Amino acid sequence: MNLSWRETPLVRMVGSAASWFLFALSFTLLFQVSITVMSLGGSCASGGPYEIAVECPDSVAAFAPLSIFGGLIAVAISAFFSQGFGTPLTTWAWPVLFVGLGGAFLLAFIFGQDITGLIIGGVFIIMGLVPLVLEIRGSVQRIFIGQRNPRGEQFYEGPRARRSLMSPAAPNPDGAVRPTAANWLVALGITAVAIVLGYTLGVAAF
Repeated sequence: MNLSWRETPLVRMVGSAASWFLFALSFTLLFQVSITVMSLGGSCASGGPYEIAVECPDSVAAFAPLSIFGGLIAVAISAFFSQGFGTPLTTWAWPVLFVGLGGAFLLAFIFGQDITGLIIGGVFIIMGLVPLVLEIRGSVQRIFIGQRNPRGEQFYEGPRARRSLMSPAAPNPDGAVRPTAANWLVALGITAVAIVLGYTLGVAAF
């Protein structure tokens, strides 16, 4: 059976790597933007016809919008190209975003004694963890290595696996294959390397 270019192993692996690299880069920039703004008192502005009380640093003005759009594009790349292979960014993006930003707000509370940071931080962390817990209940294996190998074959996930919001395909279909150690190594290795590279570039760029 002839596969379309999008269903080839190379495209799935490159899609997973590219999506995690871009997301790690975008989130690193967004986190640094958040920390910087909080250190300025929680708000700043740039441009416009009015007098500005607190001017945003150039890095904040440049990277705040870019990081948001970059994160959204990363999730789209994961959904369109990875197609179930690798650590699913579609599952992790929301928890990482809200738990990470919640942590930034909690830091603002710890170091600035701002009660708003405690409240918003706590709410954000809950908002991030609840969807992750629901996905974990669907399948622990799936949230780490995805639902398919690079060839597109669906994994056997065990008798307790079930559908989830981010993985609506029925688990354990006829012909499902058991993941090997190589499957785990490739999926997690691609994710880890992409995250490290994205984080490193984000820190350097900011």
